[in-house]
Amino acid sequence: MSLTLSLCLSQSLTSLCLRDCKRVQPGVLVDLVELLPGLRSLDLSGSQCNTQVLSAVGSSCPALRELHVSNCRAVTSRGLLHLAFDPTRGCSTHSQLRRLAASNIDSRGGVDSVGPAAFLLLALPHLEHLDHSGLVEACTLISRLHFQTIDCFAAKEGFPSLSELVHSRAGEGVDGEASPVCLNLRQMSEVEAELLGTLTPVCGEVVEVSVLCGEELGSDWGLSLWKTLTHLTVQSTGVHSRPLRDLLLALEVLGPSLRLLTIQDFSLDDSLDPILSLCPNLRVLHCHLQPPATALHEDHEADDSTWAMELRLLHFRDFFLGFPPCSPGLTAQTCAGLQGTLASLLSGAPQVERVSLHGLPFSLDRVLCKALEGPGAPLCRLQHLSLAHSSVSMGTVLGLMDQGNQLSRLDLSGCQDIYRRDFDRLESLARERGYDLQITWS
Repeated sequence: MSLTLSLCLSQSLTSLCLRDCKRVQPGVLVDLVELLPGLRSLDLSGSQCNTQVLSAVGSSCPALRELHVSNCRAVTSRGLLHLAFDPTRGCSTHSQLRRLAASNIDSRGGVDSVGPAAFLLLALPHLEHLDHSGLVEACTLISRLHFQTIDCFAAKEGFPSLSELVHSRAGEGVDGEASPVCLNLRQMSEVEAELLGTLTPVCGEVVEVSVLCGEELGSDWGLSLWKTLTHLTVQSTGVHSRPLRDLLLALEVLGPSLRLLTIQDFSLDDSLDPILSLCPNLRVLHCHLQPPATALHEDHEADDSTWAMELRLLHFRDFFLGFPPCSPGLTAQTCAGLQGTLASLLSGAPQVERVSLHGLPFSLDRVLCKALEGPGAPLCRLQHLSLAHSSVSMGTVLGLMDQGNQLSRLDLSGCQDIYRRDFDRLESLARERGYDLQITWS
């Protein structure tokens, strides 16, 4: 440990990672952070960090912007309060903290995490990212300003009440009468869709959010209120999957600003075309979909009119489309429409680097061939292609390898039309042509 200290005792050190250093005692961590006032990033995840260490960080590291204490068994939600307030001096630490990762703490259980999370949100005015189990409930609590019995939860330890913190922030981003507080959060996870209307006034700066959608909500569920969003994940959580069309109303407002869109467990009721058309600036689109409940698989190829559509996604980099294993098929009409959409998408995204098509219930041969016939040099920047558990022929795979792209990874796991001899031939061709290509098959 003396060597570590000798390396770290520098006023100019700005970043320190002690992740999973379980043998470093808390006393040593306290001594260490007290000697490093210039730290801007500190990772103590999985260490012996405890309340004493957090108190030392709060009082000794005023420049700290990023702190990780996830998976620390001795860290409690109440202990985190020392990052924002020094009860021995009765004053704020004036922390500049932007990011705090504190997941999987409170190992003893039975701890109220909402009050401490609300305290941190109110007492750390620069906080943009908080990874903590009580985040969403704390934001809801702040938006309603009805703290009741939780208001003075830490008064005995010398910490101010939540009401006092709200009063101290009055005038900082007041949103009329709805809420006297506007938090600086940029990211939220696993927000129930029912809460969106409540949270958007108090968390108006959020740019990245994941939303859980039940079965009871209508199409207008308030997501369009978050006009700052660039990264959106939506998951259907009901017994019956919600149809994709339920997203269209929100995407009419949000679509042009979105850079990343992830859709989980919605059903492919019609087509991806409207979503792609509403989100012309997407870089990443991941769709983990369910087939419609009434889907009946029929062998069907799209006729020529289905391929006539044009999609131009000039910034597109990463596309995933997948269905669960052994899921029922799609109707003939849905299959035909999806084939045309995929061909148009792949030929109209000149910057795409990663494509994953998993478990699609039709052959990808014509889709990929049509995509390669597109204008310019389709798929010329493709680096990673995964066709796991889909149907594709050896001839199509060879055509992709000959395309002059930048392919470095090819996943053919579970492809029923690719055999061992095909895999051996592909690897042999890659070696002969000097391709730096990793091929996966099973």
